[in-house]
Amino acid sequence: MALVRKRSSGIERSQARAAYIFLIPVMLLFLVLAIIPMFAALYLSFTRYNVFRPAQWIGWENYRSLLEEEIFIQSIKNTIYYVVGTVPASMIIALALALLLNRKIRGRIVYRTIYFLPTIISMVAVSMIWMWLFNSQSGLLNKYIVKLGIAPQDWLGDPRLAMPSIIVMSIWKGLGYNVVIYLAGLQGIPEYLYEAATIDGANEWGYFRHITLPLLKPTTLFILVISCIGAFQVFEQIYIMTQGGPINSTTTMVHQIYQHAFQFLEMGYASAMSFILFGAILILSLINMRVLGSDAEYL
Repeated sequence: MALVRKRSSGIERSQARAAYIFLIPVMLLFLVLAIIPMFAALYLSFTRYNVFRPAQWIGWENYRSLLEEEIFIQSIKNTIYYVVGTVPASMIIALALALLLNRKIRGRIVYRTIYFLPTIISMVAVSMIWMWLFNSQSGLLNKYIVKLGIAPQDWLGDPRLAMPSIIVMSIWKGLGYNVVIYLAGLQGIPEYLYEAATIDGANEWGYFRHITLPLLKPTTLFILVISCIGAFQVFEQIYIMTQGGPINSTTTMVHQIYQHAFQFLEMGYASAMSFILFGAILILSLINMRVLGSDAEYL
């Protein structure tokens, strides 16, 4: 018996060594492409560095300056506005569509494909299409609202309408991904729970409130965390559609990082912005996981 245990432990050690050998290239790649650049950026965030001159250590000066810079404070507010505008609405609409597409309706495969198609289209292409839709002179949207007796709007040129317009486009673009994730969650709920609830006299609202919603908690947490991370990093549609305008009404944290890093070549300042963004995403993710409870362990 002891001999069998000894052989078994020897096989396990051999398998573990083989696993570590196969993991070494991946870990080295992760170290070179992620860990080392991250610590380098952390160091640069405490320096004055513009690419052409050696980095000069200035301590917390970049962070103090950021907290006093009006445009960066505005970018934080705009980013929060975008997150609040896109994430809840996208999740609610996606859940409603997933519930509908999970039913046995004719053509549901086609509908699922149609809703998912925008997700795989390039953000650049989508942004260009929506710029045409929002065009104040010849845009399709203005042509329709004029027929309803509403004056044409400068959707991307009005500070009050620019961010809501981008939010609408972003919800449409990312909706299909959330729908697919919710569909996967719905199809993982055992059918016998609904059958038992039917015997107990539950109606559609009872199914949703007491079975569907609680069992979708891990899925909802996953979508919430991923959606918040993605929303905080919004950049492409801002850069293409408005360039952060008008009057900085759509500039976001990532847009400011891009400007300071690649237009003004203030790499140290941009690195400090990046770690403020990293801290905001980390705190929000922890809050989301805390609020939704212990279901985080299923992720």
